[in-house]
Amino acid sequence: MNSAKRISNQSVKTETKTNNETNVVVDKKKGLIIAGVGALVVLVLIIAVLWENLHPKLIFTINGNKVYLDDMMVDIYMNESTGEYMNQLYQQNYGSSYWNIVNDDGYTNAELVKDNCLESTMQKYMMYYEAVDAGLTLTDEENTEAEANATSAYEQLTADVKNKTGLTKQDFVDYYKMSTLAGNYKTAWINSFDIDDAALTADISKEDLRQYEIQYYYIPYTTTDENGKSVDMDDAQKKSAVAELEASYDDILSLSDFSTYISTSSSASTDESATPSPAPEATAPEGTNIKYSSKNFIETDEAGTIGFDEELVKTIKAMNNNDISETVVEDSKGCYIIKMVNNNSTERYETECENVIADAEAERFSEEIDNLEVEKYYIDLKDNEWDKVEFGKVTIN
Repeated sequence: MNSAKRISNQSVKTETKTNNETNVVVDKKKGLIIAGVGALVVLVLIIAVLWENLHPKLIFTINGNKVYLDDMMVDIYMNESTGEYMNQLYQQNYGSSYWNIVNDDGYTNAELVKDNCLESTMQKYMMYYEAVDAGLTLTDEENTEAEANATSAYEQLTADVKNKTGLTKQDFVDYYKMSTLAGNYKTAWINSFDIDDAALTADISKEDLRQYEIQYYYIPYTTTDENGKSVDMDDAQKKSAVAELEASYDDILSLSDFSTYISTSSSASTDESATPSPAPEATAPEGTNIKYSSKNFIETDEAGTIGFDEELVKTIKAMNNNDISETVVEDSKGCYIIKMVNNNSTERYETECENVIADAEAERFSEEIDNLEVEKYYIDLKDNEWDKVEFGKVTIN
């Protein structure tokens, strides 16, 4: 009986052992399957990340020609560089990001720069293809200039930008050559438009925009106190300022270059064969309070916007070209020695005319290139790729 029990117990133990071994095998298989699925998921994720980072990103096609993100990288860099300059100014002055500022239309500056970059790039391609179709080519001088510009631009890239973008000097060469040829066609095309420049500028008053150009030395009637605040001079201090400027009048009057009385001295050349420098001009004494400035204003500018009192503005307007005020002149803001450089400059008038004509040309160009696109070009924007591009971070950190 005990023997039978032993045999029976052994059978139970054998059966239990078999069941346990079976469970272990099943558990191992489950573990292997789970591990395999996990490894597959990781592999898929790795492949997805690699594909996202490494595959050529097609941004748009133009008449079937493919333009990838790499093809636009210099265009983006140029736009981002300008935007980043503005960003640094905003950070210094306001402590905020230029890129994130939301404009009245609800778009951030980053979005506006991005849209402008895309639009200008598409227009560049159309103008380039039109130039090629018209048989235009770059001159030797233009090719040389493009190479020089490319070299200069590439050498200014930081190591971070080069690593981030993969840009090469050849990318810049291609950019400048294409931009130059496209620009040449655009200029010729705009010149062919029937825009009446004379009619556009007929209402611009040359007399109202008469420009006065002056140079002057002065001492302002304000000082700075120990706390850095601006404080008005008293009568005694103003009298002392006038006397200081009067003491320099003859030296200033003798200058062949009116702007040199206050300047930074440069070290003399050590090359004995160098051409002798002309005799040095008179310079202001050490620690002087005299300052130098120049100013342009037009006939219709109010005295307050010019920065002088009204009576002094009248005195200035009455001066002839190359006249220097006969004495030190004053107004409520300071004392001055003034030279009239040009009392009838047309610079502001010409600039105003150029701006009006340029605005009309830009508006007409926008209309014409829209018509050209409809008639001749099919542009297919790949939103799935372009939407991922975040300006302010593409070529800069």
